Amino acid sequence: MKRLQLEDISRQLGYSKTLISMVINGKGNKYGISQKTQTLVLDAISKLNYAPNKFAKSLRTGKSYFIGLIVSDLANPFYSKIAKSIEEVVSAEGYNLMVCSSNENEGREKLLVEMMVNQQGVDGIIVASTLNDSSFYEHPRLAHLPVLFIDRIVPMLRANYVVIDNYGGSLEIMNHLIKNGRSRIVCFAVTPIHISTIEDRLNGYRIAMAKAGLEDKYSQIKEINHLNIEEDVEKCFVEFLKQKNIPDAIYALNNSVAMALLKLQGKKEFARLSKIKIACFDDVDLFNLIETPVCSVSQPIEEIGEASANMLLDIIAGRHGKTNMVLNTTLIAR
Repeated sequence: MKRLQLEDISRQLGYSKTLISMVINGKGNKYGISQKTQTLVLDAISKLNYAPNKFAKSLRTGKSYFIGLIVSDLANPFYSKIAKSIEEVVSAEGYNLMVCSSNENEGREKLLVEMMVNQQGVDGIIVASTLNDSSFYEHPRLAHLPVLFIDRIVPMLRANYVVIDNYGGSLEIMNHLIKNGRSRIVCFAVTPIHISTIEDRLNGYRIAMAKAGLEDKYSQIKEINHLNIEEDVEKCFVEFLKQKNIPDAIYALNNSVAMALLKLQGKKEFARLSKIKIACFDDVDLFNLIETPVCSVSQPIEEIGEASANMLLDIIAGRHGKTNMVLNTTLIAR
């Protein structure tokens, strides 16, 4: 049976191949094609079982039309929302998104990059990297691969990135807690500690405590293993119960730690700790639904996804534009 061609669709529908191609690639709205026309085209394509020949297209253009996205934990709402935002942008330009989780494992991140490059031939990669060393991404075999970092920066020359102002957001939420009478503020920092986001947030915590004259007396940083968050948080709670002066606030450096804190705070055995103020770098929908007010730093998640996707597409296309961006956060003072 002869393979259905775009020319066949054009002839049957009476629309140009260009218009049909725009609709197929999700560019109908961008080029002002009416919803009625788009619906007619898509319905007809569905009935005719037409599928664009991506392989032929890749041979013609030298592109795979695949983009890789590697995050630390896709189950985290922060990353799943970013992935959704990225996919919306790249799919509108005819690209497919391949999403994988590194689970904060440096070896797995390297394997995923190698797989995406060698087996899938991706046109570019967006990475929330766990690596503490730039040598892997500076290797000659990756020299021609467009790579863009999100959320975290790996120290390297000429890196492309979209991140948020972690230090500024951390300093702001800490100053808010101190201004509202909190002084015994313990910081719960999730591992790996070397990641740029955690380092910057820790610096915000330390500077705020030092400027308020609280650093020497009250400053405490608890490392929470990302593989055992609930267990480590509970150990800290048990430790607090033994203290005469328990913390009056806990600053969690990510939403997973904050969720574990809230879960334990509601248990009877930790009733004495129920009045500890919880603050979190990151904001999740649940914070608007629970009675316990959680002070948080909101990150522009959709903007991170959109900016990183558009930036990578520009790099792939050879368009000379902005190749790094630092976005602001917003304090939500509950």
